[in-house]
Amino acid sequence: MSVARCSLLVLGEDSGEGAHQTLVALAKKIFRLVDSNYDWQHIRFEPPEDPSIRLVLRGNEWKNRNHPKRRDLMGYIATKLLEGDRAFVLYHIDGDRTWAARETSENVEKFSDFIQIDVRRFIEHRLRQSGRAPVGELTLSQLLLLVPYYSIEAWLFQNTRAGARLCEENPACQGKHVAMFRAWAEDRSILDEVLKPKEQVCLKGQHNRKLAEGLDVDDVAAVYYAGKSLHHAVESLHQNAALLAALAATRPA
Repeated sequence: MSVARCSLLVLGEDSGEGAHQTLVALAKKIFRLVDSNYDWQHIRFEPPEDPSIRLVLRGNEWKNRNHPKRRDLMGYIATKLLEGDRAFVLYHIDGDRTWAARETSENVEKFSDFIQIDVRRFIEHRLRQSGRAPVGELTLSQLLLLVPYYSIEAWLFQNTRAGARLCEENPACQGKHVAMFRAWAEDRSILDEVLKPKEQVCLKGQHNRKLAEGLDVDDVAAVYYAGKSLHHAVESLHQNAALLAALAATRPA
């Protein structure tokens, strides 16, 4: 069994069955664009173990300042980040807008106000209590954000071959959305401009884990080069020195 050289607590707003595995599978492909030689087997991907934390992760509950478990979430994230310089939190939120309308989305700004600022306060308070140097900003760089536009399906439905096949196999659909998947394969930028993509096809969100696990790295690269939300997410990770060092530490000797 491989020894973990870094760890990620994986959090996201999707609460359906397989949501954690979906995010982990997606993260493994995305990190390949950040460091093509990293070895995911040396990363420990952790789910949120505390059931109460899942209540505030669901949907847009993280934006509710009055949620009774919100303070617990801040402490949960802070505790993970304070484990060391190779401990990360990967957090997924949807943009809830098309990429073209991203400037009208409040979610990234709200994430900064409602999560990052409060987590920094938690970290700095704990560091003061322990007599350690106040390095909250540095530790906060280990909080990684993934924001697909409109939603995570804008990335998952890029597995167009599997999507088309699942559509054909669905008795209730009988392939009526296959042409849509083919159009998305021809132009990888289209999905970022689709409102509520999971409502546009028969799959909904039922096969997200399968789509994420089957995503071809070449398809992910094509989506990256389309220059929209995945490109923005990967470029942000590229600029994260702590993450780059952690991924480099997983490479084969």
